[in-house]
Amino acid sequence: MKRSAVSQSRGTLRGFTLVEVLISVAVLLTVLALVFQQISAMQKMSASEASKLDVTQQAREFLNQTVRDLHMSGYPGPSMFASQPALGDPSVAAGLVSATPTEIQFEGDVNGEGQVYSVDISYVSADANDPNCPCVRRSATPKVQPFSASAPIAATSYTEAAHLVPPGTAPGQSGQNIFEFFDRLGNPVDLSTGNDITTPQGLQNLGAVAAIKINLTLTTGQRDPVSNQPVTVALSSLARPKQ
Repeated sequence: MKRSAVSQSRGTLRGFTLVEVLISVAVLLTVLALVFQQISAMQKMSASEASKLDVTQQAREFLNQTVRDLHMSGYPGPSMFASQPALGDPSVAAGLVSATPTEIQFEGDVNGEGQVYSVDISYVSADANDPNCPCVRRSATPKVQPFSASAPIAATSYTEAAHLVPPGTAPGQSGQNIFEFFDRLGNPVDLSTGNDITTPQGLQNLGAVAAIKINLTLTTGQRDPVSNQPVTVALSSLARPKQ
């Protein structure tokens, strides 16, 4: 009787067949593949968001600097002096002196130290010595002479917002200009002609500018793991020059 019970017990202990083991392994590998795929996508998304955050911070800092600078444009003006010196005087800020959809130049005490600076903020499409371009650069140098359209500001240093999507409405461009100009009623100011203070038309056009909208669209150089499109960050700010 004992021998029969042992034989019966051993007969009920059956292992997995090779086919069952292979099916189990296949299911396990499929589940693991899906899990690791999701982990990889989350890691890419996290890296993309971190990169986007860095670019957003860079753009925001550049915009804030530009808004602060423009707020001081035209300060100190001729009316603040008893003798009212000419706009070409190095101690007087002429305000906005030149403007296009991709570049603005103005004068003002941007550092709050009593020194008038000539400030240039312009789009640079390419620079053989700078892999961060296309970019937009800001330079400020002490004013030493009157504004001249033929004599650009000789800057030795600058700050920039890197990897700018080229401005414009053509394919591959951002869809808008870097700078847009408005009068006191919010109407656009046309600066297609007469865009610097060396001509009467330029003086009239620039004098009508009451607000400047700055648009920056930067790319991170990475692709969104879901859409596979380049990750971009678009920010805008509105500045009102003191002039």
